[in-house]
Parts: sequence; structure tokens; C-alpha cells
Amino acid sequence: MERILRGIMRYRNTTREQMVKEFQKVRDHPEPKAVFFTCMDSRMIPTRYTDTHVGDMFVVRNAGNLIPHAQHFQDEYFSCEPAALELGCVVNDIRHIIVCGHSDCKAMNLLYQLRDPDFASKLNRRLSPLRSWMCTHANTSLEKFQEWRDAGMKDPLIFSSETPLRRFVAYIDEEQKFAVEDKLSQINTLQQMSNIASYGFLKTRLESHNLHIHALWFDIYTGDIYYFSRGAKRFVAVDESSVDQLSAEVRRFYS
Repeated sequence: MERILRGIMRYRNTTREQMVKEFQKVRDHPEPKAVFFTCMDSRMIPTRYTDTHVGDMFVVRNAGNLIPHAQHFQDEYFSCEPAALELGCVVNDIRHIIVCGHSDCKAMNLLYQLRDPDFASKLNRRLSPLRSWMCTHANTSLEKFQEWRDAGMKDPLIFSSETPLRRFVAYIDEEQKFAVEDKLSQINTLQQMSNIASYGFLKTRLESHNLHIHALWFDIYTGDIYYFSRGAKRFVAVDESSVDQLSAEVRRFYS
């Protein structure tokens, strides 16, 4: 905590004045462009690796960058994630939702271990809120991963997105660059796109193409950011060779 306090003092003496100017600029007319879901991992700093600033995004963080499927809420939506979707996309009319996973995700490493029925037992879930969270809201990702692994880890996966009839194909790590838990992390990131689309209060905007869902994936150890390209059917590294083509895809499909 002392480090935090010292950091506050450095902020007061360096960037505070500039940030206050930015706050004043967006105070009366904030126009955030995205709701950004990512993991609570301390290494994930989305405003830094997207070069976004005050007022640009709503950021929601939890263990495993999960958005619970609407089926988990019978009568009321009583979770932070759907509340954030409503605040961002209904109240503030934001048009883009981004889900960002990452490599070496401790939540995904745990999810991979939860393949063991004893480790995922009801008793262990009662003793561990984290295990319960992952078993309840990431089990679909794990099941999809296990089916893909059992089939040889080469076939494409199919995910639903904005509507049940609007699906996309995804090839996962064809170059075999990442650990098996990272492959699970990429599958989990894509699964959240389907989960987001399960909420009825977003249905009209999704069906009218007035609201769009995207997936990013951050490789912590190289600093590379991957964008899931529906055209390429895979996560594509955002770099000097790809950014123009990815930007054109975004304009074509999501403008």
C-alpha cells in the first residue's frame, strides 16, 4: 500500500494536471467508443497497449475475462458483466464490445486443471469461489476445448456471434506457437462473444448490425496483440504488415 501512496504522489506531481484537463474535456459530453472486457491479471493494462485515454472505453475486468451466459440468470441479471453491457451499450449507446484474453492466464491454467472431476468437485467448488466461478461460467469453453483436443486439435471450431444464425469459423494456433492452456484461452475468448449475444436487451441492436462484438488476445511475453479476423478465420497479429487489412475488414463488416 505504501507503494500505491508513493505512486499517487508521483501522479500529483507529474500527470495530474494533464489528466484533469482531459477529465474536463469529456465531463459534459463523454463519448466512449467501446466496452472492453479483459482479465484482472496485473500484467494486463489495456489502456496502455491500446493507447486509449480518458473517456475512450468502459473497462470491465474479472478472473478469466468471462461474461456469464444469460441462461445463468433466471429472473434477473444480477452480475457486474450484464450490468456493464447495459450501461455501455444501452444507456451510453456504445457500438463496439471487445473481449480480450491473454497468454499465461492463471484463470485459464486453473480451468485446464478443472478437467479433473475430483479437482472440480462440488466440495472443492464450495471451498473455492474461483473454482466455482470458472466451473459455472467457463465450462462451455472447456467443453469446446476438450472436443477440439480429442479430435486432434486441427479442425476449425464454429462459434455463434451476434445472432444464433450468424456464425464464424475459427482455426486455433495452426502454427503451434502457444501452450495448450493458451489455446484454451483463445477458445475461451471467442466463446465470450456468444455469451454476450445471449442477452435479450442487446438482441435488437445485434440483429440490426448496430452493435458489434470483437475479440483480442494479448501475448504477454512478446507484447503482441492479436485480433480475431473473421475473414482470415484466426487470430492475426496486429502489426505493420496486417493493420491496414484488418482496419479494412473492420470498416467493411462493422461500420
